[in-house]
Amino acid sequence: MILEKVLYAGAGVLLLIYYFWLLWSEMPVLVLAAAAGLILYGGTIWIKAIPNVKPAIQILLATVQAAAAAGAWLAPLAVQSVFVLIAIAIEGTRYMAGLEMKKTEQERTRLLEVQDAVNETFRVVRSQRHDYLKHVTAVHFLVESGKEEEAREYMKGLLRSYEETNFSIKGEDGAAAGILHDAYERASRLGVKITYAFDLPVSSLPISPFDLVGLLGNILSNAVEACEEFLESGNSSASLTMKFEKKSGVYILVCENTCVKPPNDVLDVLFEKAGRSTKGQEGLGTKVIADIVRKNAGFLDFACKENRFSLKVKFPAVKKRA
Repeated sequence: MILEKVLYAGAGVLLLIYYFWLLWSEMPVLVLAAAAGLILYGGTIWIKAIPNVKPAIQILLATVQAAAAAGAWLAPLAVQSVFVLIAIAIEGTRYMAGLEMKKTEQERTRLLEVQDAVNETFRVVRSQRHDYLKHVTAVHFLVESGKEEEAREYMKGLLRSYEETNFSIKGEDGAAAGILHDAYERASRLGVKITYAFDLPVSSLPISPFDLVGLLGNILSNAVEACEEFLESGNSSASLTMKFEKKSGVYILVCENTCVKPPNDVLDVLFEKAGRSTKGQEGLGTKVIADIVRKNAGFLDFACKENRFSLKVKFPAVKKRA
């Protein structure tokens, strides 16, 4: 896979060198300027996107490029210039296709993660239902044996387990329940205090199930990761709170979490373009959130004061989209 990506990128670079060589004798200054621009652009953007294009499309575009390059070999300058423009257009197409395929792959990965979370949530619920009678029998035995204190402690632990599960899935549909439960479990394992304060199920948001998964999943994932980073930086505690309510015909979703305050230049474009994730990869989460809010005629606002990040999303109360 890595070798293929290197070959795809290398072929594009060699093609550009070939065209520069053809035009060098006639337009050296223009060639130098174009080369400098492409090096800066390609090193930061183009080279990251094109390896994501599917092999079949790569082969098709490479064939067209090879045919154009052959045609430009002995052609006059005007025709060579046209072939250069064609080559640039093809590489632009490859770049855009790479971006779309990368976004699609990340969305697919996210949906698979949600599916795993939903399956795990239902597994926990089924397990608790399956063992219910066993727990009742155990409590009954302790009471009959005169061990009331042990029975009370057993019941406290059992109720705490049930409450933790019910806390995150109460009234929610499958996808939302899975995301909420998964985030609750992840945060709890990290030692993050997580709280859900919902006046109504968050799955009642008037957006499509697919958008709900993207919105809720990315908000909670970003918040949990921010709390994890905050703890890893040497702090002793972190917290995450998500609230959901409906006021005056508007659904309001608020997520607040502790964080290591990002630089101001990052905050300025946080929901405008892809950034860097805590996993060392390109992070699209905030951009996905903003796109979903915009798509559904919503409103997004955020603030970061000291070590506290707050995100507020509002949607008008309209008929839920399919």
